[in-house]
Amino acid sequence: MAKANSDEPGNLARAMWVFLGYMLVGPFFAGLAVAAALLLGPVIGLQRWLPDPLPEPGPSAVDAFVWAALPSALAAVIVIPKVISSGRFGWIEAAVAGVVGFAAFAILTGTPDRAMLPGLSFIAGLASVGVQQAMEAGRVIRGAGPS
Repeated sequence: MAKANSDEPGNLARAMWVFLGYMLVGPFFAGLAVAAALLLGPVIGLQRWLPDPLPEPGPSAVDAFVWAALPSALAAVIVIPKVISSGRFGWIEAAVAGVVGFAAFAILTGTPDRAMLPGLSFIAGLASVGVQQAMEAGRVIRGAGPS
């Protein structure tokens, strides 16, 4: 029987760190996306996708950070069984978890505007993939190589 590397965290520890990562990094990416959209959207011709008048980027980014905590928690709950079983999750699982977590929470709470759900769900999936990549780069989860 091979001796386990004592420096490697167990899958339960990985799952805890993934949950914490989703609770902090996911909302950070959401706030960053909102700030970028509000600052760059008018410059690159995305006015029809943005509210009129444009809200202030700073407070809007903070609002997005706070609002994104619960959808991020849902996304984490979706990927945690995979982390517990294998110590990792891939970008596909991350994207699905982000879209499902965001869409479920948005539909249940009635925010944001229903016409924006597809685009914002896509952005949530991208943010979730960003979280997965951050977890892999930080060696919280195992990389895509052999387990």
